[in-house]
Amino acid sequence: MRQALLLAAVVAGLGMGEIRAAHAQVIDPEWQATQAAMKADEQRQCRHMTLTRKFQCQEQLQEPYKAKGLVPGTMPYVRRRFGGESVQGLDQEIRSINRTYGQVRRLNGYEHPLPGELTADMQQGNVSYLSKLIEEKGGMPPLLPFGNR
Repeated sequence: MRQALLLAAVVAGLGMGEIRAAHAQVIDPEWQATQAAMKADEQRQCRHMTLTRKFQCQEQLQEPYKAKGLVPGTMPYVRRRFGGESVQGLDQEIRSINRTYGQVRRLNGYEHPLPGELTADMQQGNVSYLSKLIEEKGGMPPLLPFGNR
């Protein structure tokens, strides 16, 4: 009886892992390459450090990548990627990002994104900064398009 319960728990746990892994579907190859470069820089410059200094080193290494617009969910990324678009093009981009909300994961403190994975927080940041870019160009950002997903 105990073995059957244990087996059922293991099978149920495996099924949940598959659902969670299948949920992560939005992978950006450019972001994946940026992450690999950041990881290489981190391994080269931040090794042999205490935990606190390692976190500080990682944050300092991320700043140039953010400034260059290579990190999704930041204003420099949105400006680099979508800065030349018209207001209508930016509005369409917001709508396409809204359609991906069901495919991206919202991660907690214990989960880590897959290499190149765009998370819900990144997508929300992109939408927020796209709306600001629309306002800068003199347009009106769309109002909460919950029905347009």
